Amino acid sequence: MAATASPVIRLSALLVAFLVACCPASLAAPPLGKRYRVGGPEGWRVPPPEDKEMFYVKWASPITFFVEDSIEFVYKNDTVIKVSKAGYYHCNETAGVGMGPVPKDGSTLFLLDAPGFAYFASADLAHCADGERLMINVLAAEPPAPASSLAPVQAPTAAPSPPQPASFSFPPGPGPAPSMEYSLAAGGSFLPSVARAVVPAAMLVLAGFV
Repeated sequence: MAATASPVIRLSALLVAFLVACCPASLAAPPLGKRYRVGGPEGWRVPPPEDKEMFYVKWASPITFFVEDSIEFVYKNDTVIKVSKAGYYHCNETAGVGMGPVPKDGSTLFLLDAPGFAYFASADLAHCADGERLMINVLAAEPPAPASSLAPVQAPTAAPSPPQPASFSFPPGPGPAPSMEYSLAAGGSFLPSVARAVVPAAMLVLAGFV
């Protein structure tokens, strides 16, 4: 029994290994929403002084954020934290909401996991006061794609055939009796042929008596 089960176990293990090697995408977690890099190609930084109040507002305004989207902050010699509404307006928070130590270089990715307003700022209070802060509105879920407005195409129906004219049959009526002329004519053509056949036979019979 053990000898029979061993090849089956080895075959099952090989099949599982094959599926893992050939189909990693099917075993991976489903992808989340869209990913945005805050500030564009230049990343997270202190905005120009003349545009410090509107710099990140202009960046976020053309984008509609949904739950499961993510925003990435790429920076150098700087920081980013998630702050409260008061921390955004007053630039008085240096510890992020639900965050550990804040790195000084690199990138930080935030998953937008709840609808509503979300606030982010530099942990450097001077940078925050100079406009390095971001407020976005996150919607509950991305709406499904609209269904096609085209009506289903119906197969053409065959045109009805025109009605056929009714046909009637009548029993033949009594026809006129054949005329005597016709009977005689028919008989006239019949008698000569009979005579031609009978006369030679009669002559042979007579010859036999002579």
